[in-house]
Parts: sequence; structure tokens; C-alpha cells
Amino acid sequence: MRDATYQLIVRGELDTRFELVFTGMQLSQVEGTTVMTGKVRDDAALYGLVERIAELGLELVSIQQVVGPANGEDRGA
Repeated sequence: MRDATYQLIVRGELDTRFELVFTGMQLSQVEGTTVMTGKVRDDAALYGLVERIAELGLELVSIQQVVGPANGEDRGA
């Protein structure tokens, strides 16, 4: 896997202290959840994020790869 943008959603609105734990991810609070969005360099880094979420006792709601312009992909020919 090459660099890709991912969106991970966890239950609960995490405060800014967690930005240090999830370096490189943008955190935003949305209706009782926290959406983490950012570039992930490879599968190992993605698994590392999931492991960190579990170690902190957070509930992972979803993981989704962001496809298209938000990911820096050029859809033009």
C-alpha cells in the first residue's frame, strides 16, 4: 500500500491532548464521536493506529479510506 488518506471514527469526543497521541492525524469532534483524518504511509502504520486506539480503551466505530480529491488523487485524464 502506498500513502493513502484514512478516516477513523471513535466513540466519544476526544480533546486536544489526543492530538499528541495521534500525530499526523487531524481530529474533529462530530456528534459524540471523534473523526481522525490523515495520511497513512502503509498497512503497518494503519494497524498501529488501530492498536493505539485499542490500548487507550477507545471504541473504534469505523475505518474508511478517503478516495478522490481529498486524497490528492487526480481524476482528470
